[in-house]
Amino acid sequence: MAKNESALKKPTRRQVARRKKEERLNRILKWSAIGVVAIILLIIGYGIITELVIKARKPVARMDDVTITAQQFQRRLYYERLLMRQQLNNYQAYLMQIDPTDETMQSYYQEFQSAVSALESQLSASMASVLGKQVLDNMLEEELVRKEAQARNLTVSEAEVTLTIEEIIGYDRAAAETVTDTSTIESFDTLYERVEENFLKPSGLSEQDFRTMVETNLLREQLLAEIGAEDIPQTSDQVDPILFAVGNEEIGLALRERIELGEDPATLVEELNNDDDAQTAGYELSWIPANYLNAQLGPEIGQVAFNTPVGQASEPTLGNNGQYYVIYIKGHEERPIDEVTLQQMREDKYASWLETQKAERWEYLDWEPAVLTAP
Repeated sequence: MAKNESALKKPTRRQVARRKKEERLNRILKWSAIGVVAIILLIIGYGIITELVIKARKPVARMDDVTITAQQFQRRLYYERLLMRQQLNNYQAYLMQIDPTDETMQSYYQEFQSAVSALESQLSASMASVLGKQVLDNMLEEELVRKEAQARNLTVSEAEVTLTIEEIIGYDRAAAETVTDTSTIESFDTLYERVEENFLKPSGLSEQDFRTMVETNLLREQLLAEIGAEDIPQTSDQVDPILFAVGNEEIGLALRERIELGEDPATLVEELNNDDDAQTAGYELSWIPANYLNAQLGPEIGQVAFNTPVGQASEPTLGNNGQYYVIYIKGHEERPIDEVTLQQMREDKYASWLETQKAERWEYLDWEPAVLTAP
């Protein structure tokens, strides 16, 4: 009995104090560990927030009061790179099907090879900033187009957007409505789902983002037509020339003399194009305005062509490409401007307007760190 009472003796004050000290130390260690974990979680959380929220919302450019964020820029850039990568794959597949030794296919092979090289260069890491700037410029232009279209009351219907999307994804509505066996053509839903899976979802773009891009492009066409129609003449002073490219001034003088002595310029074109001299050639250009030759061969050539009388050949004149030209004029009159030239004039007019707006209303911010090099 005495032994059991001894076993139940109360701890001494020293034992109680030591136990409390140990408990206090354990609590300190426990809360310290919790604090360390909390700090780590805060750091990780801050990093995630910084990457996914703060950096994503960081503006990279501005058009008036409209801001383009890093996230918007990266999504669009990723989408554009995906499209280019798909185009590259298509061209490479075409190359695999062409025999480069087949003379009838060599021009196609070279064309596809050039396209492959160009796309590979554009998608390379060294050109990432160049491509990124082009995409950012396109996004800024789209913001400008939407704003300008609204100011000019230009609109595009939902039906027009849908029809354009059908054309983009390769859906033939007319064929689908007339075909009896629908299994022979892919449905709109199937084609669109493929676009979503391959391009929209990987880049983070929504269906509405896609429709907005298509709508903006249609608005741009309207805006270009409206701006391009301003102060664009429908006729211009034009010449109908034959250009003879020659290796030096002496050859040019001899050629001019042959024309003056009555030789047919058209026959001389055939002769020069069939000789063994790579520096001589003849070109029948039909009717052209003055700015065409100015842009192609320099203002001196354009001036000579429009100052040479009809039925005569000019003195040999040095073009901006280092080649001499003798110009024979078959006709010179005021003529209607052809549609191809008119369209180019409209494009030039719009480009000039765009440059002015860009200088006044666009602002580039810290965009280069947001440039992607993938996919």
